[in-house]
Amino acid sequence: MTKYIALDDGHGMETAGKRTPYIPSLGRQIKENEFNRAVVKFLDQELKRCGFRTLLVAPTDVDTPLKERTDKANKAGVDAYISIHYNAFDGTFAGKNPEGFQAHVYLGHSNKKAGKLAKCILKHLAGGTKQVNRGLHESNFHVLRETHMPAVLLELGFMDNEREALLMINTDFQKECAREIAQGICEYFGVKYVPEKKANPPKTTTPTKTFYRVVTGSFKEKANAERRVAELKRKGFDSFIDYKNGWYRVITGSFQDRGNAKKRMAELKRAGFDSFLESHKA
Repeated sequence: MTKYIALDDGHGMETAGKRTPYIPSLGRQIKENEFNRAVVKFLDQELKRCGFRTLLVAPTDVDTPLKERTDKANKAGVDAYISIHYNAFDGTFAGKNPEGFQAHVYLGHSNKKAGKLAKCILKHLAGGTKQVNRGLHESNFHVLRETHMPAVLLELGFMDNEREALLMINTDFQKECAREIAQGICEYFGVKYVPEKKANPPKTTTPTKTFYRVVTGSFKEKANAERRVAELKRKGFDSFIDYKNGWYRVITGSFQDRGNAKKRMAELKRAGFDSFLESHKA
């Protein structure tokens, strides 16, 4: 039976205080929901590719009331509830800067279904970008307490740790978090994780070039061709013999530019040699 997952992107885009300190290198602050929303978008894609159904309980940029989110999930009868957040300590880059990711489940649920789901996700998060694994915590949060299914709230870094703050707008990190959370959900439900198909790189072909060969004699006998080469050499023209379809042809120059080939023909004519052009692909 297809599993149904509720996805919650934490706070609204303009929720007061939910942003990094000012980052001089960017010339701005990063809002928490810039990260949360992106991860939920990528997680939605990951889960659907693996065969899950998904429910976005806060699909707009406004701060959807928590009761509205959990009521929607409970009414839909989803099989798990995942809430995406980014942590904060003191709102400044100065002083102590905690780091790392952690998972929260409801009080007393560490060894129940929610705890097992959280541990699966933490295991996969620990295999990605190097961060401190802050482990599993029990908390009395609304989205954990008021849901009727295993619910996990994830804090995927600290907004007031400058290194982790910059990860919030790193698309590769956003996608990585979504992928690892999806892998944990797949493991918990016993569903095979289906990786994203990599686009085949465009086939590269070496462009074909046309060369213009100046042919100064074509002979059935190789000896005759060799005599012509010797004659040309005495007159200052380097040449070589090319055998094709039973004929020994004397080639006195190969040019990309047709005009240069014509100049060579004129030089040969003045020296007493007839010649003709043939095009050659290389």
